[in-house]
Amino acid sequence: MTKRMIAAQLSVGALLLVLVALMESYTGWDTAAQRLWFDSATHEWVVSNELHARLAWFFYDGPKILLVVLGIACVAGVLGGARWNLPPECRRGCLLLLLSLAFVPMLLGGAKQFTNVYCPKQIEEFGGEYVHQGVLECRNPANEGRSPGRCFPAGHASGGFALMMLFFCFRSRRDRWAGLGAGLIAGWGMGFYQMLRGQHFLSHTLFTMIGAWMIILLVTWALRGFSLNKLVSINICPAVLPRLSRNRNSSCVTTRSPNRIFSFKRGFIMYAFLDAVRYLVRRLLPFIGIYFFAELTELSILALRESSNLHLSLKGFLVSFPVWVGTTMVSCLFSILPVLAYLLLLPRKWHGGRWDRRLSILFFFLFTAGHLFEEVAELLFWDEFTSRFNFVAVDYLVYTNEVIGNISQSYPVALFLGGITVAAGVITLLARRWLSTVRTVPRLLMRFAGAALLVLCACSLNMVNFMDISEDTGDRYLTELSKDGLYSLFHAFFSNELSYNDFYLTRPDADTVATLAPLMASDARRVGDPASLAYEVAPHEKEIRANVVIVLMESMGSEFFSEFRDDGQKLTPELEKLASESLYFSHVYSTGTRTVRGIEALTLARPPLPGMPIVRLQGNDNLRGIWSVFRERGYDTKWIYGGYGYFDNMNAYFSGNGFTVVDRTVMQPEEITFSNIWGVCDENLFARAIKEADASHAAGKPFFNFVLTTSNHRPYTYPDGKISIPSKSGRNGGVMYADYSIGKFMEEARKHPWFDDTVFVFVADHGASSSGREEIKQGNHHIPLIIYAPKFIKPERHDQPISQIDAVPTLLSLLHFKYTGEFYGTNALDRDYVSRLFLSNYQKLAYVKGNEMVIMRPVRGVHFYRDGQQIGSAEAAKPQDRVKAPDASLQQVLDEGISYYQHSARWREFLKE
Repeated sequence: MTKRMIAAQLSVGALLLVLVALMESYTGWDTAAQRLWFDSATHEWVVSNELHARLAWFFYDGPKILLVVLGIACVAGVLGGARWNLPPECRRGCLLLLLSLAFVPMLLGGAKQFTNVYCPKQIEEFGGEYVHQGVLECRNPANEGRSPGRCFPAGHASGGFALMMLFFCFRSRRDRWAGLGAGLIAGWGMGFYQMLRGQHFLSHTLFTMIGAWMIILLVTWALRGFSLNKLVSINICPAVLPRLSRNRNSSCVTTRSPNRIFSFKRGFIMYAFLDAVRYLVRRLLPFIGIYFFAELTELSILALRESSNLHLSLKGFLVSFPVWVGTTMVSCLFSILPVLAYLLLLPRKWHGGRWDRRLSILFFFLFTAGHLFEEVAELLFWDEFTSRFNFVAVDYLVYTNEVIGNISQSYPVALFLGGITVAAGVITLLARRWLSTVRTVPRLLMRFAGAALLVLCACSLNMVNFMDISEDTGDRYLTELSKDGLYSLFHAFFSNELSYNDFYLTRPDADTVATLAPLMASDARRVGDPASLAYEVAPHEKEIRANVVIVLMESMGSEFFSEFRDDGQKLTPELEKLASESLYFSHVYSTGTRTVRGIEALTLARPPLPGMPIVRLQGNDNLRGIWSVFRERGYDTKWIYGGYGYFDNMNAYFSGNGFTVVDRTVMQPEEITFSNIWGVCDENLFARAIKEADASHAAGKPFFNFVLTTSNHRPYTYPDGKISIPSKSGRNGGVMYADYSIGKFMEEARKHPWFDDTVFVFVADHGASSSGREEIKQGNHHIPLIIYAPKFIKPERHDQPISQIDAVPTLLSLLHFKYTGEFYGTNALDRDYVSRLFLSNYQKLAYVKGNEMVIMRPVRGVHFYRDGQQIGSAEAAKPQDRVKAPDASLQQVLDEGISYYQHSARWREFLKE
């Protein structure tokens, strides 16, 4: 660009700056434009502070980091030397870009200190406290004595506009205009994002763009004719901007192969590494391309299908687009890891050869076919559930036979598979010429280093919580469409959470509260908070400050008690003897079929959630539960487990709620006489439990200890010579040894001074079996509940069916504790107690009342049962639709069940301390 052209552009730029400043100061177009991004009703910007915290990585902090990295790369280019042979024009381009990245933000950002212009969010019209004033206006008297404004011009956007210098860094016209376009896109993207936050007016970004271009022109003019050799005597190879150099005679280009850009001479390690990255990306590009093409095609199909339901907004687009790109990129990078491993393990001399071409074509065909299969499966899944893959899909992987049978009967599987095969073959034929065209191969060490960089990028990107960000779109359909299906599947596998409101029958929140309030109230407790249904219990009796030990017995279903066995075999003599001396509930029903579900019921007393229990979910710390009641009274609270408590997130759950964790990692070798994969034997566990009780008693503190046994679990191994059934003989031996250990535990506990002042609670986590033809078999959930404390509680037997979640309120009532709680369980000893049960099996939720049961399932479906027989089913087409039961009685049961589960699903809202 000639000196005259630069002078002309600088003159025009100065006039435009004055024009923008005049319009900013003396017209209302700035505030009119800004009103588009501000909701006057809620006083929130399109990008609120909460949303900015989620998007900052994409639009604020992330771009800044990239610009810094680019600047460092330019410094490396400028400081190159004879050792690396960077051509002069390449070094000059690095210097120009480096100066632009330095001077543009510095000058424009520094100007903010003197312009005294306030941000939109600071002025009164948009909820601030200042009066708006333009850059050419005198200071408004209303702003006298206040902090000056620091918002004009747009400092954040200046870094993006600095990239317009790329126009002068390239030689070809195409590359120049591409560089200018990249700078404009980066600058306006960063500036527009700040406008949506209320940080800048439109004129601020426009002024910054013009000012940045003028600074770039001045820098270019100042360096016209400047020789970098006068400043630096080092040369490097053109790696930062390899396309700058078109000189085929450069010493940096080898004569052996035109495809080889970087030399492997001494000192070229960095550029050999970059060459390896370029090579790997070139080989993987067809795989990445077909992955994104298939995902974009699927997204277009789903968007067209749901066009009548989508409510696309600017905020929704800002959230959904980076989520889609991010989740798709993560899934793609992890999907091509096998291909990356092939490129690393293939001997260097075979790259580009006949077998390499054949294997590359085969891998590409399999990759394409597999990905197309996943896309078809996702379309079918969406057709049924209107959702990306979630915990339902994970659950389907558990029941493979049933799912495959259902699919084969519902869809033309052979036609689908044939179409996928043909499509994958056609795509492979079209793409085969690009699969192995790069013949110059980097060394193995460099390939490994390049692969490590790609894996690091995938892992780093995977650390972004895209699933949480996607929830901010404001539209469920847009939230689902923004996520990659494979990414959602693995996220569901690891998080195991299924949104109740999205997939189950719902009612208006006001109706659920109105239904539950009378069900949870009683003579002894009064519901206080109308939203959370938190209630107050204020008994008239004096509190009993007894120690409490809850023993959660692994798989100790009632079917092992002799009274419930057909063969009359007595496997649990100690427990049955203890039951006869205790408050014994013979017909308790667990909420699920896993230990963590039992922990949830015994600590939070809530109906089960779809998917995984709260113990396994994120955000389960600092909750209000049974521990809150004891901790308020100065109790020691300990979680005692004979295995490794990281399993099923148990340690994190208990420690996050204030328990002292005592698991196998704490136990000393001399404490362990026998152990297996699940943990130490129950005798060793109970010995440690007594030791912990002794320690609390010696410290003068009452204690609440939660103990989980493990011996009644496959492989059913235990010390020899303890019981009549040898170790490894099966379930009955595990049951008998667990029972034997409980007897020994109670025998030893009686010798300690704290025994008489202790309440022992023995309850199973779940039954021993979860099989059966029924959707949910109530008998499989049958467990015992034994509360033993001769000093405080008289022996009684109660045969009325109660839920596992009723154990906690019943225990607290026996201690006459006064407390405020959010437990859904009720005192089973109340005169007005009404029996109702909560049962679950992965994605199905059952509510039982008397001889009637409703089983709710995704998507918004329900089955009605009476006397064990299904008498009807229904399904809601839309979330707000009301389902009609076969009769009024079942309608009431359904309404109660929906209310319990829907309200319980709001645990994050109500349980946080």
